[in-house]
Amino acid sequence: MTSLQYITDKRGRKKAVIIPIKEWEKYQKALDLLEEKQELEAPIFTKDEIITNLKEAVEEVKLYRQGKIELQTAEDFLAELKQEGYL
Repeated sequence: MTSLQYITDKRGRKKAVIIPIKEWEKYQKALDLLEEKQELEAPIFTKDEIITNLKEAVEEVKLYRQGKIELQTAEDFLAELKQEGYL
């Protein structure tokens, strides 16, 4: 079990914690591995995909201004990003 020490303010409220260096190193290694995993899983777009997506967005704005389509709400957009794993 970890031996924790707490730093408190004048009223006795915990403000910080001290953990043994071995524990800190273990936590830091786990955090580094988690960050590496997240980077590997992050979606990567090619330059062509970005350009294609921007062209589609510009076309949608043109169609909206012409009254031919309705645009997606920000809430729906964020929900779609979550569903596709981008958030």
